Amino acid sequence: MTAQFDEALKPINSMIGALAPKLRGALVEELVDEISRERLNADSRKALVLDNIVAEALRDAPMSSRVRASPRLARCAASLPEASTTLACDVITVAEAILNAPDLPDEIMLRVCASDRQEHMQIIAKRQKVSALISRAIVENGEAATVLTLVRNAGAHLTSEGFAEIVARHGADPAVRSMLTQRPDCPVDLATKFGAATSRDIPTGEELLEQLQQLSEERQIVPAVDLLMRCIGRDRDAGRKILERDDEKALGAICHIAGVDAETYEMLVTAWRVTAGKPMTDVHKAPVRFRLMRPAEIDRVISRLPLARMRTTEVVSA
Repeated sequence: MTAQFDEALKPINSMIGALAPKLRGALVEELVDEISRERLNADSRKALVLDNIVAEALRDAPMSSRVRASPRLARCAASLPEASTTLACDVITVAEAILNAPDLPDEIMLRVCASDRQEHMQIIAKRQKVSALISRAIVENGEAATVLTLVRNAGAHLTSEGFAEIVARHGADPAVRSMLTQRPDCPVDLATKFGAATSRDIPTGEELLEQLQQLSEERQIVPAVDLLMRCIGRDRDAGRKILERDDEKALGAICHIAGVDAETYEMLVTAWRVTAGKPMTDVHKAPVRFRLMRPAEIDRVISRLPLARMRTTEVVSA
């Protein structure tokens, strides 16, 4: 049936393709408005026709038209799978509204999951519910930061095979291992194995906060940042470069991943500024900025930090 429609609609699509970009964009917006008002059934002939036409027109429509069409089309994504997929695979500015659509079918998300669409998969990984099928696709195509986003989402369904795939692909990342053990559905053997390793290597919870607060009171900011980098499995040299760059936002991202609260973060910032001779005028705003950090900002910072390297000459205190 779809092939017959494609053949029958070739003349119309050719006419649309011949339009100037602005006219094509205006046509797309008009069609999407019509579709969103009618709430078409996906199996209806009209939906099939409009889906084909809109998908074809969207491919060469101006960016502004695609951005405006995306939230409207998100309201009827299930009715127009081809047009929705076209936008969902577009640049992230266009795709975000579609990827957050509550009724977005797994079939569309599956087509979006690809190694060159890490930001797209991170948005999918944060959805309220992520099926086992989509979780597996994200694990197979995602980088460590993307998979970490998925593992942090309690609404993501991970099967025993999914856990095994995460370990096989990203088991070397301490942050991924740590988050796996915090999931209630983590297989017992993995939780025991990684949980024991985590408890031996680094402090967690209240113990971590107490150590960081003590280091902050003693103005030992470098050891404190070294400890944070160990907690998230990243190289300490990257943490020291963050201090050199005076990048408080990057420190905030690291604290979020390590499970540090806003008050301890404020203590770290205070110690940092005092040690470096920086002004203290707005340090009281640090907890507010910390709480308002967006997940996308955190993921971007963490993904750029290199994994910890083994240092044969370094003795790590327990």
